[in-house]
Amino acid sequence: MIFFNKNKEDENKKRLQNLVNKTKKTEEPNGWKKNKFAIGGLTEIGFSKLNPNLLLIISSQGRGVVDCQNNELIERNRDANLDWIDLYEMTSQGIGILSKEKILVSGLHGGGLPLRNKNGDGLLYMATEWPIIDIIFEPNYKSIYKENEAKECFRIFHNYELRAYGFSYDGETFVIATSSEINIYRKQKNSL
Repeated sequence: MIFFNKNKEDENKKRLQNLVNKTKKTEEPNGWKKNKFAIGGLTEIGFSKLNPNLLLIISSQGRGVVDCQNNELIERNRDANLDWIDLYEMTSQGIGILSKEKILVSGLHGGGLPLRNKNGDGLLYMATEWPIIDIIFEPNYKSIYKENEAKECFRIFHNYELRAYGFSYDGETFVIATSSEINIYRKQKNSL
């Protein structure tokens, strides 16, 4: 039999919530630009490995491809018979420019996108105020779990509904998706 120490559980929850509260609450982390894209009935998303700025979106109305660099829908296919998605392997056949690629997808049925890029930026899921979900952006190998680094992290999402989140394969883009919108974050080039 397992016994839980309610006081210890409450203490740990408060410690985690204090770390979340130390983060900077913002729409955009430093060095990133956010755009929103409305999508009704979104179920899955996935980045192309060959064209990492392209995002495949699956919804109840079919598939689309968004160019995350230009925040523009560039392909649309309203075929909703689902013979193009494998919910076991969590892959979908691309459309248009991505038609020769099977895309790894994440969303309503599982899967996952990269949660860290090569520059050491990371995304962390926290639910210390359940059912509210927070996504914490941890820049440059920083960690919210280190007391002195939590203030250098950013709380960029605070919502009750989350469908998928993660980085593109080149690490220049990351997304946070709900069933009705995609928040697209693009790394800004340094201006010299």
